[in-house]
Amino acid sequence: MRDAGALGLAGTAASDGLALLGPLEGSTVLISGATGGVGAIAVELAAAQGARVIATAKSGSESGFVSALTAAEVTVIDYTQDVTAQSGRSPPAAWTRCCTSPATWPSSPRSPATAAPSPPP
Repeated sequence: MRDAGALGLAGTAASDGLALLGPLEGSTVLISGATGGVGAIAVELAAAQGARVIATAKSGSESGFVSALTAAEVTVIDYTQDVTAQSGRSPPAAWTRCCTSPATWPSSPRSPATAAPSPPP
């Protein structure tokens, strides 16, 4: 074997998640958590497939990291700031409701804010 490569678990998760969206060429894809293992690979894969990529990352070095993942243009939005001001348009209602402020994030029975400690064995 002359060349070899490995995708690993993060790569497989990114690839499988993007595959669920169907053909990406010409579409816009929002990748939340673009500085993590799955998100970083998803940015690269989506850009390589011809998608316009919008990614979330904090400004500064995290934003620079995401921008350097691919030669394609990536729009990086700082999720800790005003999304509307950064993008020049209003985000979808689901984004506004779920993703712009921790105070509005939906809670789940297992979220740290609501989960009761497990009883000792």
